[in-house]
Amino acid sequence: MKKRTLVLLLLCLTLSGCTAAPPDSVIRNDTDRSQLISADTDALTPDSVQATLYFRYGDTEYLAPEERYVTVQRNETAEKALVQALIDGPAATSSSLSPLFPPDVEVLAVTSQDGTLFITFNEALLGRYADEPVDISSEPWKTELPLRRHLCMDSLTATLTEAGLCTQVQVLIYRSNAPASSMRLQAGYFDRGVDETLLPPLTRNEGSILTPHNTAAALLKAWMSQDWPSLYGWVARDSRPGEQTAIAAFAAAGILTGFEATAGTVAMDGQSAVLCADLTLRAAGDDVTRTGYPIHLVREDGLWRIRYDQLLAMIQEE
Repeated sequence: MKKRTLVLLLLCLTLSGCTAAPPDSVIRNDTDRSQLISADTDALTPDSVQATLYFRYGDTEYLAPEERYVTVQRNETAEKALVQALIDGPAATSSSLSPLFPPDVEVLAVTSQDGTLFITFNEALLGRYADEPVDISSEPWKTELPLRRHLCMDSLTATLTEAGLCTQVQVLIYRSNAPASSMRLQAGYFDRGVDETLLPPLTRNEGSILTPHNTAAALLKAWMSQDWPSLYGWVARDSRPGEQTAIAAFAAAGILTGFEATAGTVAMDGQSAVLCADLTLRAAGDDVTRTGYPIHLVREDGLWRIRYDQLLAMIQEE
């Protein structure tokens, strides 16, 4: 009987031990909460990505790159952070670059599927620029508005494809007061027109980026139109004299009537490039062609430039 009572007593002690509280020695009584994970995502430390952002170069028809680190909050994607950086505009130190989005634009959502990035903006994307008049039926705005809006879309695709985040971009507009049959961007966006054709996904447009070829084409166009201030702007800063001195030298240039330029080759260090151009010049009333003329460019602050002495040799050569 005593043996049976002892067995029952041990069984009860064992069972009661399963629910007993742990000893004080293993209880953590830590009032330091600095290492605890916050449920507030806004309080988390942001990350950053190195990116190449594309903005308009001055008042030209081209995009130029700006390389910098972009902050990515813990509650957002890198794609959305890059789009927001484009909306915010270039850094204050990039004085030659211009923003391309109109005021009050917001990026509402960014999603990805099968290489296509779907970006939803608010209706402010369709609004006017700060300097845009109501009537755009005459120049310069008849040309300027479509150009600016095309460059705006090109800056999206150039930036996001260069980052390797997508192969194409589908732009969507959320219209709160006037819902449309589709959120996709319409063709009338570019000229404030009534064309309701839905635009397909946008792809990278190399024609709008200041590649070596496009830079050479821009400076050759300036030479052909005898726009000497513009031509001066394509000269490397560390090699050029004062503007008036350069323009006086440009005035002795031959008359360029046409050209064709190759794509060119960039050096392995990325700091120089060379391409060839067929130049058609007018001399004594006749057109003379220089075939395969080499044009050497240097990279300066992310932009391609030509050295002053090489430019003079090209435009003044008999």
